[in-house]
Amino acid sequence: MTKIKITLVIFILLLGLILRLHNYSVYPQRGASSDEYTYSFLGISLLTKHIPISWSAFTAYKNLQHLTIDKLYFPIVYPYFDHPPFAGIIVGGWSILFGQDSFPEVNLKTVRLVPIFLSTVSQILVFLLAWKIFNFKTGVWALLIYSTTAIFAISSRVVFAENVLTPLMLLAIYLFYILNKKITLIKTTIISILCGLSFWTKELGIVTFLTMLYFFISYKIKSKFLLILITISTLIILSYGLYGMYFDWEVFRKIISLQSDRDIGPKTLQYLISTPIIVNKVYFDGWYLFGIICFFLSFLDYSKNKILLIPSLIYFILLIFSLTEQGEMGWYMIPMFPFMAIFSARFLVESLTKQSVFIILMMLTVGFYNIYYLYEEPFGLTPLIFRLLIFVMFGPFILALLFNKKRIFRSLGNIWFYIFIVSNAILTYNYIHPA
Repeated sequence: MTKIKITLVIFILLLGLILRLHNYSVYPQRGASSDEYTYSFLGISLLTKHIPISWSAFTAYKNLQHLTIDKLYFPIVYPYFDHPPFAGIIVGGWSILFGQDSFPEVNLKTVRLVPIFLSTVSQILVFLLAWKIFNFKTGVWALLIYSTTAIFAISSRVVFAENVLTPLMLLAIYLFYILNKKITLIKTTIISILCGLSFWTKELGIVTFLTMLYFFISYKIKSKFLLILITISTLIILSYGLYGMYFDWEVFRKIISLQSDRDIGPKTLQYLISTPIIVNKVYFDGWYLFGIICFFLSFLDYSKNKILLIPSLIYFILLIFSLTEQGEMGWYMIPMFPFMAIFSARFLVESLTKQSVFIILMMLTVGFYNIYYLYEEPFGLTPLIFRLLIFVMFGPFILALLFNKKRIFRSLGNIWFYIFIVSNAILTYNYIHPA
């Protein structure tokens, strides 16, 4: 890359960081999801008392204590097995570094810096993947979408295991993509460790291992390296069972069983597709809907999209397989966001190159979302103004297509994309999470 391109990428990364840091300790509000404290408590207890302790709503635990911190109630249990401990160790370790080594001392202003830092790593990986697989413009556009979109940026402020899983998964994919033609024992071992750590972050982190297993077979990697991948990854994953046996196998088994007994069903698919959620509140973000559409359209060109399609597809299927049909739990979709951003950028860049009407889909989803949040919500919207805005948005595109003005069509597409990115930044910067 040239110095100008490097400077551009750094600028976008800084923009994304600023948007994530602005009001990060305020919105989403404390208590929007008490899971933020789950990981902090878990990590602190493991590192200071060498036993997993945290809060849980499950009643299968033998040991229960009641804790209230600033009017927020926590049913504290031990040994705690709701979640694997790796994300907790990272967050808890960070909290301890700042002198917050007991549950009442945990401060969101401190622990939320962890997911924000990790989201910056994810931003870098989003750019690198889109750039290497497609081209520089796609990389920049994917980075812009991922860095500025409200649902992506705000979700990455919050202490969820998914914000730890996302960079682990992206890093494994990126390493495989750039190294698969010269795979070695050390490279395979690194990828295998990432697979294991993904599972120790979140059970759904099995997606990283399943993805790498598919890639090693699909790309016809030598059998000895495939065996190493399976052996190391499996040993790390199965050691989670030893973790449960060490502390309390009976409780561990009961909690795993309870987590497997959720109310799942086909409605989960509709829920994931049509209901964008920031933590616990529905937020109809046009880029979410557009990203979902682009994700499904990527199936039409499997060979070109395979390196991104396989992990996102596996994770999406795992969500349907395990996620309850009810409840606002937007954090489960966080690992999908990078793929949605990349697929969106890929189809937009391609549609402008080919003068495809696909760009109109962005105008419908993202454009209407911008009209609502930037105009209708603060000022109100009359039918006349709405129709005028529709004409301004779509009229020039229709005329450019009608008279076959390819350069004008491309220019309009580029202009509107950057207008929407600026709108993203404004909406994200001014975002207030509903109480």
